[in-house]
Amino acid sequence: MTTERSRLVLLNCALALGLVPALLLTACSSGAAPEGSKAAPGRGSKSADVQREKELATAARAGLAATSDGAPLVSGLDRVADGVQDALGLPKGSGYRVTVACAGRGTVEVGFVPARTAPARRVSCDGVPVSTRFAVKAAGTRIDVQGGRGASGMIAWRVDKVRQSS
Repeated sequence: MTTERSRLVLLNCALALGLVPALLLTACSSGAAPEGSKAAPGRGSKSADVQREKELATAARAGLAATSDGAPLVSGLDRVADGVQDALGLPKGSGYRVTVACAGRGTVEVGFVPARTAPARRVSCDGVPVSTRFAVKAAGTRIDVQGGRGASGMIAWRVDKVRQSS
């Protein structure tokens, strides 16, 4: 009985001090959307973003699949926002081909470091693969893919040895 009386006294004190309205105000302004409401416009859920990224990755890979005739020497799959700056680890010489497919929105620029390896090329993020030949002229040659302004999506790329015709 003493415990119930103590609780009632504490509750009355809290009401008198205005703590309950403050707690209610905090709960109402916590930023959580009420049940059954939709997310703010322009903001997807994390799971929807992950699903969209998987779909774009599949589309980018499919673009490359049509161009492959064997295992690549080097390959990758990256977000446009992250770009690509991967060391190729290939021996010096000519006879290489890089194929890039970007799925999403906008364009990316495909180049190399050092830049003298091959001219940079712009690739649309429409899933259509673009290939260019290049020669490795220096140790440590890297592929360099940068997204253009507002570009988003996934980039799939592969490097193959070009077969010499006889």
